[in-house]
Amino acid sequence: MKRLWARVRYYLGLLGLFAKYSLMEQMEYRINFVAGIAVECGYMLIKLMYAVLILNAGAEINGLTANEMLMCIGTYIMVTGIYMGIYPNFWALPLSVRDGSLDMLLTKPVNSQFLITLRKLDFGMPIPDVLCGLALIVYGWQQQGLPVTFANVAGFVVFCITGWFLTYCLFLIPELLSFWFISTNGLQALSSSVFDFNNTPMNIYPKWVQRLGIFLLPVFLITNFPTLFVMGALSPAMILWGLAAPLLIFAVQRFLWRRALRRYTSASG
Repeated sequence: MKRLWARVRYYLGLLGLFAKYSLMEQMEYRINFVAGIAVECGYMLIKLMYAVLILNAGAEINGLTANEMLMCIGTYIMVTGIYMGIYPNFWALPLSVRDGSLDMLLTKPVNSQFLITLRKLDFGMPIPDVLCGLALIVYGWQQQGLPVTFANVAGFVVFCITGWFLTYCLFLIPELLSFWFISTNGLQALSSSVFDFNNTPMNIYPKWVQRLGIFLLPVFLITNFPTLFVMGALSPAMILWGLAAPLLIFAVQRFLWRRALRRYTSASG
């Protein structure tokens, strides 16, 4: 156990260094950094118009009230912001495979996936997204009158963390196909479109789409399950699935990662 805890502390410290140096790099061009935040705030206003429309309509869709839908949308915005903080690494992976710059990263004495997917952190997009998402969650929670208990808050936080982890594992898989194919631009666009299904609560979709998004390609777990847990709308079996699915996808992703690295032959062939 001591050895495991020491390993966890080592990687947490390494992640802290990645964050520090990434922030220092972005602060070299502060105007660009501030401009990036301003642009994201503009996109955020567009997203908020959709949330305001739902709130003003006050409609109930398949058992979800307007305030509960606001919580789902807020969770989507928050998780999206955190995910986009590491997305530059995902986007750069296919290029690293093609130009051979992956060679140097694979020689480092740390876990290759940890280094390649987390070494650069973007702080511009997460700041407005996380703040706005939290505001929508708190507002919807309060207006709906849902109890603020330790169990509800802890469950909501746990499902947000597992949702982000599921996002990391699930949407890294399409990028790994760059080890087999020359271009994965189409897959990147497709995976982004699939993720955007979370832009609206899953209750608006037909039942068969919901089942696909829960069990086959579990994207609906990412931003719907935190709110559904607080509502008391998750059965014990669904709670277990919500916790088990990220681990299952992680196992699949790790298998593909190892297969991909075995296939990699560097730029020189």
